[in-house]
Amino acid sequence: MKTKKLKVGTFMGHTQKMRTLNGFTLSKTGHNQNMKVPRHEHENPYISLLLFGVYHEESSISEYDLKPGSSLFRPKGFEHKNEIGTENSFCFNIEIEKELPDKKHYSKVSNHIQFEWNNLEVLKIFYAFQNDFSEELLTLMVEENLYHLFKQQHSENTIGRAFWVEKIKKEIRLNPEKMYRLDEVAWSLHVHPNYFVRKFKEKTGFTFGEFLLRQRVSRGIDLMLHSSKPLTEIASECGFYDQSHFIRHFKRFFGTTPYRYREIVKG
Repeated sequence: MKTKKLKVGTFMGHTQKMRTLNGFTLSKTGHNQNMKVPRHEHENPYISLLLFGVYHEESSISEYDLKPGSSLFRPKGFEHKNEIGTENSFCFNIEIEKELPDKKHYSKVSNHIQFEWNNLEVLKIFYAFQNDFSEELLTLMVEENLYHLFKQQHSENTIGRAFWVEKIKKEIRLNPEKMYRLDEVAWSLHVHPNYFVRKFKEKTGFTFGEFLLRQRVSRGIDLMLHSSKPLTEIASECGFYDQSHFIRHFKRFFGTTPYRYREIVKG
């Protein structure tokens, strides 16, 4: 079957909302349950965040089963096909129509990328989109967060191999609620704490404490959006001391409370 070529702002499902900015097109799209999306490609590179539902994606170089919170970067002309799961799915898309600044951090932007689950930079842009920020402010949000997003990816792709970094990152993603002591973590990985601090920051772009906090907030967002649990319970399950501790750190990332975020994003 011939690959379908999609123009800017066009997706195989139905578009619920769209914002056209200077150099970017943002959209929220939906696909019906059990829908088979034929092989297609897009005119521009774009990032897609799966909000709700699940789907399977297949291309010539990769195959994924994606769950809510997954975000992918697909370069211009990247051929792929999808099969939607047993529930309707919804995606948030960021189409990139202009050349991005600071080429060093976008040196691998031509490659297909699967970002960290519940990536906070992508979620910040979605919140601004859902909250109907002004065109000027929304454009700034997109530019700033894409810069940080690809800077993180650049760090992970270019600074040597350190398998122990991936090991502890996986552990934290799976168990962000645990209490971690940096020196104990370092020695358990058979590296000196000073070397651990330096290499972890080089490889991830974050200090160990910053990375841990991001994972706790990410887990909190997942529970807020996909459960009816109260914030007190969510805070505890994510490793925060209490609800006020969770709210304080959440506002640092999103500039709003978890209550307001839940209301806007689920709406």
